[in-house]
Amino acid sequence: MFPAPALPEPAFPDPAHRAMASPEFAFVCACAGPFAPPDPDGDLDDATLAAIAHRHQVVPLVVEALKRHGRPIPPALAARHDPLAPLRAAREAIRLRTLLLADGIEPIFLKGSALAMLAYGALGRRQFSDIDLLVRPVDARRAAELLENAGYRARSDTGGNPADTNLAGATLANRVARLSPLAKDMEVRHADNGQIVELHWRMTDALRERPAQDREAVQWVDLAPGAAVPTLATDALFAYICNHGAAHMWARLRWLADVAALLAREPDGGDRLWHAAVARRQGRAAASAILLARRYFGTPVPPAFAAPVSLRLRVLVALSRRVIEAGGGTTELARTHWRGWAEMTGKLLVVSSPGDLGGWCVRLLFSASDAEAERSRFWFVLHPLQRIPRLLKRRRLRQDLRRTRERA
Repeated sequence: MFPAPALPEPAFPDPAHRAMASPEFAFVCACAGPFAPPDPDGDLDDATLAAIAHRHQVVPLVVEALKRHGRPIPPALAARHDPLAPLRAAREAIRLRTLLLADGIEPIFLKGSALAMLAYGALGRRQFSDIDLLVRPVDARRAAELLENAGYRARSDTGGNPADTNLAGATLANRVARLSPLAKDMEVRHADNGQIVELHWRMTDALRERPAQDREAVQWVDLAPGAAVPTLATDALFAYICNHGAAHMWARLRWLADVAALLAREPDGGDRLWHAAVARRQGRAAASAILLARRYFGTPVPPAFAAPVSLRLRVLVALSRRVIEAGGGTTELARTHWRGWAEMTGKLLVVSSPGDLGGWCVRLLFSASDAEAERSRFWFVLHPLQRIPRLLKRRRLRQDLRRTRERA
């Protein structure tokens, strides 16, 4: 362990980063950080600015900064700004909690509207539209049934982009039964208004995970007068966000902005959150968040922070930087040929227990979409042998599709 260097309050982004970044990317980073961004020097390219803000899902923060400096909102950016989306999601979160609670299910809301209020103090400052619900594993099938009765359908039944349609038309409860051994969540969409909900029955990919309701404190967050929803206590929420972001190689600046905003609100400079993450075996994930937030936003590190001397941490930070800055900050990870492998690599770099490693191996050998396929008697033995040929086939099909679009 080695101590982090002392930084002024506030710090400034890494000079090397400022020198290499485009003015548009540097301005987006300044907007996403916890400090008021300066008025950018010179003109910014509207299309590039909009593309970076949209790709990293920090459009509201960029729009807010431009308005503060009296600059016009580029049409390309305004077209991507929906200030009512967080309000609609918050209203739906309140409705779903009431619906589930009436059946004896107490959900915990991860990220989304609750995090927006905790980190930014306002729903509209955080870009989000989906709702993350965490329920106990024993309640997952019943919760899925209630969601279906409320108008939600699987992505494959609502025109989404499913990886597998073997159970197209099956009930959500049956899908949960199929998915639960191999996956931790399921995404559904409302058939009428398009609202997306991710139903979680586990927080991580670990094979065995004690329900969060039994091991973590819960806090209540007011979304509207007289309407509050439960979420994880801030220290547990911080550790969860760090694990989630690091497992996806911090592909969006929004996740780093969440970390920086939570740290900035701590009276001790973030020491409590850092120690809580280490206690939950998320020190490597949290360290990557703190180091990257310092690089891109100039966020001061917690006074007691000491980055672990870890090769995996160095690799995680280096790969995350490449993902964040790909295409000057405009290239979406999902549109690259290494999208799935990047996520699997990120998950491997943050595993911290045998259970986590076992869950990673299961994710490598079995696809959640394959879990929806009809299983033969020897499915769990034969399927891993077919996994690599199927991956190569899907990759070839994607490449052929991309070439066809380029020729068109």
